[in-house]
Amino acid sequence: MTTTQGMTIQGTTEPGRARRMTPGEVAMARTIYRDSIDYGAVEIRRRKWAFFQPRHVAMAPTGHVHFHPQGDWREDFSTEGLGLRGLFLHELCHVWQWQRGVYLPLARHPFCRYAYAMKPGWRLPRYGLEQQAEIVRHAYLLREGYEVPGAPPLAQYESLLAVFR
Repeated sequence: MTTTQGMTIQGTTEPGRARRMTPGEVAMARTIYRDSIDYGAVEIRRRKWAFFQPRHVAMAPTGHVHFHPQGDWREDFSTEGLGLRGLFLHELCHVWQWQRGVYLPLARHPFCRYAYAMKPGWRLPRYGLEQQAEIVRHAYLLREGYEVPGAPPLAQYESLLAVFR
């Protein structure tokens, strides 16, 4: 069933439509972001943000997560494999940035770096926009027991995630 605004209430989200975060997704997100995101304001959209969005690229430049209609869309990312859960949490970092006043369509240039090196004394906001999202993703993967090649110990990530407390 969908509302007049095209939001899915239950069932399958059709291409071009959107849904709210599931309880499982909110619970998963809270393990990282706690209450620093207004989860009720976030839409998970099964449509491209822009015409050029590739099939296997998710985008969250304006406070909502956009998945290509024929791409990595899932009805509940919290029940998916570790890779898709990590991707979802990466994109929620951009929602967090947006909700803090960062206008991502202008702040994120096309050559943003995803790679990062942990710097002593740096807090999460000091890293680049995509680096912040990758740090969150890697922290989640490490918490789940996945070995991230070249990653420092989980304790270093936990200190950066303190920004969400």
